[in-house]
Amino acid sequence: EKALTLSLARRLKNDLVERGIPARMVRESDTSLSLDERAEISNQQHAAVFVSLHVGAPGGGVRIYAPALASPPSPAVGRFLPWESAQAGQLARSRSLAQAVARELTRRDTRAVLLSFPLRPLNNVTACAIAVEMVDGDTPGEPASPKFQGAVAAGIASAIIRMRPQMEGRP
Repeated sequence: EKALTLSLARRLKNDLVERGIPARMVRESDTSLSLDERAEISNQQHAAVFVSLHVGAPGGGVRIYAPALASPPSPAVGRFLPWESAQAGQLARSRSLAQAVARELTRRDTRAVLLSFPLRPLNNVTACAIAVEMVDGDTPGEPASPKFQGAVAAGIASAIIRMRPQMEGRP
């Protein structure tokens, strides 16, 4: 999974940079980071968008996850947001981005399923956040296919570009 997600992440980063969108990766090599560390890095960088990439089974196509809070968000204490609901201020944008990614993938003839769950690290990120999971299923080895990865990366990049005006004002 790590090799496939890194490959997809590099494709996505290149697609975004080629279209004039600055992009950073939380990890550039086969290193392990906890979910909390991933959220911390994103929050420290003041990211406008956080995309978590995964490979899974069973199924086929792509699953796009939007965050959902398990309970009503606790109020902020001073300048500090509660960790488990740091996403509260971005939920609507995150859901819109997840929908946009699903539409873009469908346009590229890639089966996309949209889901919403209280997931870490998505709920701990203060930026617009989604998770994208390539699913190995109907076509064995599909997540490893350069054509499939290219379609997924291009779909995510196009959705981010379409959503960019809604995220203006965020670094």
